[in-house]
Amino acid sequence: MRYIALIPILFLSACYVDPYTHAPTPEPTDWYQAGWDDAMSGQPVRSNLVIAYLHNDEKVDREEWLKGYAVGQQRICDPKFLTILGESGKSFPASCESLPDVAQRRAQWEKASNTGLQASFMH
Repeated sequence: MRYIALIPILFLSACYVDPYTHAPTPEPTDWYQAGWDDAMSGQPVRSNLVIAYLHNDEKVDREEWLKGYAVGQQRICDPKFLTILGESGKSFPASCESLPDVAQRRAQWEKASNTGLQASFMH
């Protein structure tokens, strides 16, 4: 009789699956891509503490992140790209603020922004 009472317990314990047993292991962070993404999204240069928090990875490869950031910054801060951003009503990217010729780039973006604003009123 007491063996019959154990059957439900054995049945239930056999169905238990540890949720962490089959959890996928996270891929290592691509720090170059992370830096490129930050620059292209208009983010300013971030500290290692912030980068580690955002990517849930405390082993920040600052050198790779900065390489990717520089390439992304070069792309988004290109005068032609800034013209497109300005004409489409997008804000001036903070990732361009650290460039030595930021005043010229901002002036170009503002000119394009004003052109885009005028065009939107004419339609």
